Amino acid sequence: MCVYDAVQGWNTLPYMGLGEFYCEYGNFDYYVTVPADMIVAGSGDLQNGVQVLTTTQKKRLEQARTSDSTVFIINENEIGTAATRPSQTGMHTWHFKMNNSRDVSWSASKAFIWDAARINFPSGRKGISMAVYPVESKGYNAYGRATQYLKQSVEFYSTNYYEYPWNSAVVVAGVALGMEYPGIVFCSYKIGQASLWHDVTHEIGHNWFPMIVGSNERKYMWMDEGMNTFINSYASNWFNQGEYGDTTNREIAQMSRSFRLSKDPLMTPPESMGLNEYGQYYFKTADALIILRNSVIGPQRFDYAFKTYIDRWAMKHPQPEDFFRTMNDAAGEDLNWFWKEWFYENWKFDQSVKSVKYVDNNPAAGAFITIENLQEMALPVIVKVTEQNGTTQIIKLPVDVWRRDSDWTFKYNSISPLTSVVLDPNGELPDINRKNNTWEGK
Repeated sequence: MCVYDAVQGWNTLPYMGLGEFYCEYGNFDYYVTVPADMIVAGSGDLQNGVQVLTTTQKKRLEQARTSDSTVFIINENEIGTAATRPSQTGMHTWHFKMNNSRDVSWSASKAFIWDAARINFPSGRKGISMAVYPVESKGYNAYGRATQYLKQSVEFYSTNYYEYPWNSAVVVAGVALGMEYPGIVFCSYKIGQASLWHDVTHEIGHNWFPMIVGSNERKYMWMDEGMNTFINSYASNWFNQGEYGDTTNREIAQMSRSFRLSKDPLMTPPESMGLNEYGQYYFKTADALIILRNSVIGPQRFDYAFKTYIDRWAMKHPQPEDFFRTMNDAAGEDLNWFWKEWFYENWKFDQSVKSVKYVDNNPAAGAFITIENLQEMALPVIVKVTEQNGTTQIIKLPVDVWRRDSDWTFKYNSISPLTSVVLDPNGELPDINRKNNTWEGK
């Protein structure tokens, strides 16, 4: 259904290039009629299991609804046998319902292994996570864990961001690398282990952005791909005590890459973004939110503001400015300078140590440290100072030091000569030239 929003009017843009869907919310009541020997996996809740499932399958599904461990509904040895279907001839019609959704999708096959497990929601409500896949994708290192990847992703996002509003979720092993729809996601049948985890958690994460928070993917790709990539990194660090977690080095490398590739602002529509550059919708956006959270306003205020945005705009159609205004409002700070440099402009970031001078040429009397901002992007300053006596100190300066000039001098109360002054010692910021981040005393 075509969206009419209060800002843009009717969405009449054609779907071309990378631009994905901008959909309206509604209730879906749909039927899929297929040959009797096929299994259908679909968005929403199956309404007529009595007609299309065997007694054994219905019992196994009920068992799965009470089990945190994965339960087979159809195992490898049962594929294609008469025992898996109420009848082997004619046609069966599968009936599904999904309310307050923006779309549905489904998949059918004669060759599905089917397994499932319970989803535990923070409200106490229960749901079901399912995976369907061919025998080529079986095994612990492949789709044998897909139901758990899906279940635990839904539980993580529900607990930390917004409770999943539907009852079921299913991952289908298919031919696409990854594609998302409400309640059902498609991942490549060829992948496993970390690649499969990241694919499943990313695609189901889209059920929060843009399927719960209904942004316009056709115009603002960063609002779904970037926000989803941001939350994916936290799910990966959490899952099974970081089994597939994003390491610090990986995050820094990705941050550097997103800035190196960045030629156009994130507000650029997807049909105008170069095919070698569109990864910045994912990673530059995620980098921006990580830096805002960790280095600008802090995790507590960020998390409150980000969840406020989801709460305010769930099942609605936010524009970019709605996100920016909500974050400013809930965080209690005017962050328009940040939104401008990260989303509307394509500015780069480069801080450097300009000079170190001792007060009255006496290290015991203190040191004046002068730092510079050499590019247009401004961010807070993190300085690590090391003295000859072994003392080290981390000094944090707010972004406000760059309000008037591109350099800033502050006094450090040293008691011995300085051996080094290092900006951004842990590589938290997207500095394009780290060679000028360090001063070493001779």
